[in-house]
Amino acid sequence: MKVNINNKAVEYRIEGEADAPDQQVLLATAQDLTAGTDWAAQGYTVAEFLPAAELQQLQRGLYQLVREFMRHAGLAVADDFDISQYHHAVGDSKELHLAVINQIKEISQTRLPLPASVLEQRVSALCGRPVQALNPWDNGRWFHLRIVRPNQPDNNPLHRDVWLPDYDDCVNIYAPLAGSTANSSLTLVPGSHWWPESRVVRTRGGAVYNGVAFTVPAVKESEEPLQIIRPNPAPHEVLVFSPYLLHGGAVNLNADATRVSLEMRFWPAD
Repeated sequence: MKVNINNKAVEYRIEGEADAPDQQVLLATAQDLTAGTDWAAQGYTVAEFLPAAELQQLQRGLYQLVREFMRHAGLAVADDFDISQYHHAVGDSKELHLAVINQIKEISQTRLPLPASVLEQRVSALCGRPVQALNPWDNGRWFHLRIVRPNQPDNNPLHRDVWLPDYDDCVNIYAPLAGSTANSSLTLVPGSHWWPESRVVRTRGGAVYNGVAFTVPAVKESEEPLQIIRPNPAPHEVLVFSPYLLHGGAVNLNADATRVSLEMRFWPAD
């Protein structure tokens, strides 16, 4: 399947058994945390994130956390190591990369450099209603760090988060930390949060994307050309988006910079 990312053609290879066609609109029976906002139709917004001092504290603390995880994987990195050069540190070692990645999939919010309430307050303001970083389905309080090396198959395939369990009724944030550019930032399909399931063909279970196996199902086919964009938030901004949007497939096309981002989910607090 060929897709366009910011009007640039990208080859997209998905393997996996196709799921049966389904006419339902998943968001129609869920809580839409974009409802009532001026970005509800698109399903996403890019906005100022945090005041400068708080943002700096968050970013610096997360830089150090990435370096800590790299050290736990056996990499000797200095306290001022530029995390956008992560790909040079791990080299061609799949084992070293996986040793880092396995630490960053679910991180306790107690490791955040700021109280989670600071982020909850800002996302609540953007959604126009109280939200909290507490998953009501499993009572989990987690955040994630995403590391995507240049021209490597590190990114998730195109999907909806709600194709996995326990991600209903929330909103996501993507906050750039390093190497997030117009060539590497998260991709999404605007307005697709209201698409019926039948508008694309997805895999029944986890997909194989460009030869790499993932647990998440993925878009396998589409009768129409998928126009994918990179909203590309600046370092002081945050991307807030519905998990019902098709997103992912965010191959890092930077020449020499790893993309590192903070990802976190928020559910209704009322």
